[in-house]
Amino acid sequence: MLLPGQAGTFDEVAVKDPSVVFFEGRWHVFYTARGRGEYATGCVSAGSLDELQAAPRHELANIRGQGSRYACAPQVFFFRPQGLWYLICQTRDANYQPVYATTKTIDKPQSWSVPRPLLVKDDKAKWIDFWVICDATTAYLFYTRGHRDVYVRTTPIEKFPHGWDAGAKAFGPVHEAAHIYKAKGRDEYHMIYELNEGGARSFGLATAMHLRGPWRKVTDTWAAGAQLAAAPGVTRWTDIVSHGEALRAGCDERLQYDAGSPRLLIQGRSGTTADGPYQDLTWQLGIISRIEAPSR
Repeated sequence: MLLPGQAGTFDEVAVKDPSVVFFEGRWHVFYTARGRGEYATGCVSAGSLDELQAAPRHELANIRGQGSRYACAPQVFFFRPQGLWYLICQTRDANYQPVYATTKTIDKPQSWSVPRPLLVKDDKAKWIDFWVICDATTAYLFYTRGHRDVYVRTTPIEKFPHGWDAGAKAFGPVHEAAHIYKAKGRDEYHMIYELNEGGARSFGLATAMHLRGPWRKVTDTWAAGAQLAAAPGVTRWTDIVSHGEALRAGCDERLQYDAGSPRLLIQGRSGTTADGPYQDLTWQLGIISRIEAPSR
């Protein structure tokens, strides 16, 4: 579990929106950090998930928008065709502009490049929670438009991160944060999306045979607070399931995960309703595992 930082640090209020990869024997977690009065992007790494809380944390000083430090909701993956790590995130420029940064050394927090626009916004609607996944020939950019619909754009993999086509609706309705994975060992893709019912966040699941769709809803209650059960000897730390990422089977642009026994690093908190302004809520990060109920 990763808790907010000590008083006076860049993440003293909340840690949220995690992206996580395992590379060369270490877990690398990138997250939205909330300090007093502003957001930033942070990262932390350790040999095990249990060691993350005690590991040094770093604010990524280069990862920011043009008008403020705000650069949030990161996604991190290794893009094999270029031999580069990519960090995709959102800024508040141009009503939430998608940007990207790169590095060859994920273990050096200050090595990330200055973010560049991923594309030029051609829509006045609010876009958030940008997500890239690739197959053998094409890169797909998913995002949430207007806190309702999941949109997708594509570009040939050799043109990435440029050359995106026009956006098209892929799925909806959702609240935000649609994360898409290739189900390892299966010829299908999974979209884990976030819903919000009066402040009670939860995950739904949709599937498709191809990243272009069509996407079929499986359930709106794939992971919800009412389903949470603490393991023996573990104190219950959250009552809701919000923005998170599956622990992947690899770290590259294919984004494969174990759909049979998934584990997710999510943001959570006690209580199902907001007890103050959203920016002041004390989010923390922790692991949940989906366990199928035994058959009778």
